[in-house]
Amino acid sequence: MKPARTARHWLLSLFPTSTALVVTFALVIAFILLVGERWVEERRSLLDEVEMQATLVGANVSIALAAGDPQMGNEMLAAMAKAPDIQSTGLYGPEGELFAHYDREKPSTLPQTSPSVGHVFTSGQLLITVPVAYSGVEDIGTLVVVASLDGIYDSMLYFVASLLGTIGVASLLGVMVTGGLRDRMKRAEHDLHLLALYDRVTGLSNRYAFELAIEQTVLRHQRDGGGSALLFIDVDGFKKINDRFGHASGDLVLQEIGRRITYTLRAADVVARLGGDEFGAILVNTSNPADAAHVAENLVREAARPFLMGAASAHIGFSIGIAMLPDDGEAAATLMHHADLAMYHAKSLGKSNYQFFSDTLDNAVRRRLDIEEGLRRAIRDRELSVMYQPQLADPGGVPLGIEALVRWIRPDGSSITPAEFIPVAEESGLIADIGDFVLQQVCDDITALRQRGLAVPTVAINLSGRQFLRRSFAGDMMRTLHASGLTPSDIEIELTESVLMDRLDEYRQIMADLSASGVKIAIDDFGTGYSSLSYLSKLPVSKLKIDQSFVQELPHKASSRSIVTGIISMAHALGLRVVAEGVETEAQAACLLENGCDLLQGFCIGRPMPLKQLAELLPQGGKRA
Repeated sequence: MKPARTARHWLLSLFPTSTALVVTFALVIAFILLVGERWVEERRSLLDEVEMQATLVGANVSIALAAGDPQMGNEMLAAMAKAPDIQSTGLYGPEGELFAHYDREKPSTLPQTSPSVGHVFTSGQLLITVPVAYSGVEDIGTLVVVASLDGIYDSMLYFVASLLGTIGVASLLGVMVTGGLRDRMKRAEHDLHLLALYDRVTGLSNRYAFELAIEQTVLRHQRDGGGSALLFIDVDGFKKINDRFGHASGDLVLQEIGRRITYTLRAADVVARLGGDEFGAILVNTSNPADAAHVAENLVREAARPFLMGAASAHIGFSIGIAMLPDDGEAAATLMHHADLAMYHAKSLGKSNYQFFSDTLDNAVRRRLDIEEGLRRAIRDRELSVMYQPQLADPGGVPLGIEALVRWIRPDGSSITPAEFIPVAEESGLIADIGDFVLQQVCDDITALRQRGLAVPTVAINLSGRQFLRRSFAGDMMRTLHASGLTPSDIEIELTESVLMDRLDEYRQIMADLSASGVKIAIDDFGTGYSSLSYLSKLPVSKLKIDQSFVQELPHKASSRSIVTGIISMAHALGLRVVAEGVETEAQAACLLENGCDLLQGFCIGRPMPLKQLAELLPQGGKRA
C-alpha cells in the first residue's frame, strides 16, 4: 500500500481542498493494485495446479511409455478431460516424438516435438513441460500440458465486477461489506476445492483424493506399523459397452461398478475412480496377501455378473493388480506404479484375473525397456540380419522352400532371440519397420542368388497381425517386389493360426486380394488354434505348417501321431501342402514322411543359415518349386 499513500500525499499537495478527487484517485490506484495482485495470484494458482497435475499424470503414464502402449497412454491422458482448464496433453518419447495425446478441441494445440522442460505463459495459454521418469530411469520422455487461461479471464471478469460493485457501495458500507465479500469468496474457493476431490460420474473419490489417501495410509503405517493393500482395477470390455449402448449407458455401468466395488469392500476401505474405466481401492490394515487375494477374487466374481441394459445385458471383467504396502513401496507414486504394472500383467494373462506385483515383474519391464531402446538403435544402425532355413521333401534333398528368419546380433556379439524382441516390436510399433527391412533384404538376396544362376524356391516371410492389417502393406509389398524385379509368387506370407482367428473377417479380404495378385499364403503353427475345416475352406491358403509341439512328440506319442496324420489328411483333401516345422531327429522325419508330409523343416533338416551357406544348397538353373 505504500505506493497508494505516496500518490495520496502528492495529490493533497496539489489539490488540498479537492477531497473527492483525492479519494477517487486513491480508489483507482487501489483498484489497479488489487486487480494486478489478483492477476498474479490467478496465474500462480493455475501454474501450481497444472504443474501438480502434470507431475501426477507424468508419474502414472510412465507405464504406458515404458510398455510402448499408445492406447493406454491415450486413455490415461483422457482422464485430463475432468480438468476444465486443460486443453491438451501430450506424452513424448525419448526422442521427442509425440507418443500419446489428448485434445479437448481440434485443432490440437500441442507442439509436434517436445519443448524444453519448464513453463511458458502466452496471452491465451499456459504450456508446462515436465520430465517423465520410470522407476529411477530418468527422462524416458516428457509430458506437455496445455492449459487455457479462459478460466483466469472469467475469474478476473467476475473479480473486477465484484470489486467495482464493492467500490460503488464502499462509501456506504465501508470495510464491513468488503470483509464479508472476501469471506464469501474464501468459502466458495473452499467448496470448489472439496468438489475437486470427487468423481462427477460415480461420486467416488477421484485420483487426486486417492493419492492423498495413499499418502495418509503410508504415514500411518510408518508411525504405527502394519500394512495395507493397494488394488488397481481396470474394467475389461467397457469400450464395447460405450460403443454399443452409448456413453450415457456407459456412465450408468460405471456407477454400478462403483457400487459393486464399494459393496464388496469394508466401510473403512477407500474406493476411487481413477479415470476412464480404471478404479482403485485401498484395503486398510490388510497386511496378509491371502486376504487381499480373497478380496480380489470376490471383485472378479462381482464383475462377472451381467449388467442389465434394458432388454439386453452387458458383460465386463476386472483385471486387478495388487501392491502390498510397505513391501512394494512406501511412496504413493511408487505403489500406484507397481499396482499398475501388476494389473497390466493380469491383462496380458487373459484378463478377468488378479496378479501381485513382484521384483520379477519389475525386472521384466526394465528388460523390455532395454530391448525396445536397443531395438530402435538396431533398426537405425542395421544390426538386424536375415537367416534362411530350408524346407526339404526328404533329408539331403534340395530346398523346395525357404523360410526367412530375422536375427539380432548386438555389436558386442551378444544376441537377442526373436522370441524376446518380436513381442516388444509388436507392442512398440516397431514391427512394421522390421517387416519392411526383412522384405527388402529377402528381395535383394533372391535377386543376388538368381544373378549367380541359382534356382531359388519360394521364400516365406513371417508377418505379424499388426503389420498385415496396415493399410499400406499390400501396396508397399508390391512396390518392393516390382523394384527388385521379382513377382508376387516369389514370396510366401506366413500368418500364425492364433493371430489369424482373432480378426478373421478383416484378414479374409486382405488375404483374398494378395492371393489374387499371386502371393502365396501359409498358416503357421497350425493345430494350436481352431484347426477347423470350415474356415480353411474359405481362405486362399496354399500351405499349412504343423506346429512343432506335435512334431517334438513323434513318433512315440500316439495322440500327437494321430493329430499330425489328421492334419496332413485334411490339408491334402483341401489341396494344401503340409510343412512340419521343428523336425530335430531322423525318427521324426521318417514318421512324417511315412504319413505323407510334403516338406520338412528343422535342425535335423538344416539350421537357419546365412545367404552364403544357403547358396551352397541351391541347384544351378532349373525351375523354381
